[in-house]
Amino acid sequence: MPGNMPENMPENMSGNKTGPRPSGKTGGKTGGKTAGRAAESGKAGARDVIPREDGTRAALIGAATIRFGEMGYAAASIRAIAADAGANIALISYHFGGKQGLHEACAEAIIEKLSKVAGSAVLAAADEADGLPAQAAAAMLERTVSAMIAFLVADEESRPVALFMMRELAAPGPVLDRIYSGLIEPVHGAACRVWAAATGAKADAPDTKLAVFSLLGQVLYFRIARSVVMRRLDWPVIAASEHAAIDRTLATNLRASIDAARAANGLGPLNTGSFGEVSS
Repeated sequence: MPGNMPENMPENMSGNKTGPRPSGKTGGKTGGKTAGRAAESGKAGARDVIPREDGTRAALIGAATIRFGEMGYAAASIRAIAADAGANIALISYHFGGKQGLHEACAEAIIEKLSKVAGSAVLAAADEADGLPAQAAAAMLERTVSAMIAFLVADEESRPVALFMMRELAAPGPVLDRIYSGLIEPVHGAACRVWAAATGAKADAPDTKLAVFSLLGQVLYFRIARSVVMRRLDWPVIAASEHAAIDRTLATNLRASIDAARAANGLGPLNTGSFGEVSS
């Protein structure tokens, strides 16, 4: 286990105050079964058997992602994180081994989430990118952009993720190294291979890498500067119609970029259809 609970912890696992625990079986709702198990095993007075609380672990990661993103690692208090999560502070040591382990767990959760959002389809396609038709590759890139917009722009739950990422990018360290190796490098590399299939470029060429960074950067801007975009366009919210407008704009930019890259490689333009689809 990542850490040990203190023997004289004054609160139970949910953060509620408890009185002295009886040494034998009880019918009480708080600690009765646990105390009974301890007595039956001949370990009267031993600490409670610690339940595996996946919900509490997730709550701590969620609260910590917000605190680390808004305040930075140094300023974020583990006591405040535990309070935000409605959990006992000792559970941070139990689940993560301490503040640094919690910080790393936040990064792992973000890697998992964004890999599913932006990477699952493009990562799968990249394995067969050498034989992927240009039209299909272009459609794959459009779907990837659309999925990123849906999460990073239209879903307000992405705000803590974006803030956390921005903090790590501003102050590179081991956590950013993990995000790079676990998310940025594989997803960007896969997108480069799909881009190469769509444009006829080489996947490892600097122009290809820059083109993919530019593509992803457009999506991120609408997350980072969300409030500015809304103010400039007089949007009170980003709902379905606003989301669709951003989709259309970035799809147009993507298609123009693909055709420009194809022209540079001596290829003709693609006949693309609606967002996420490619006409034959």
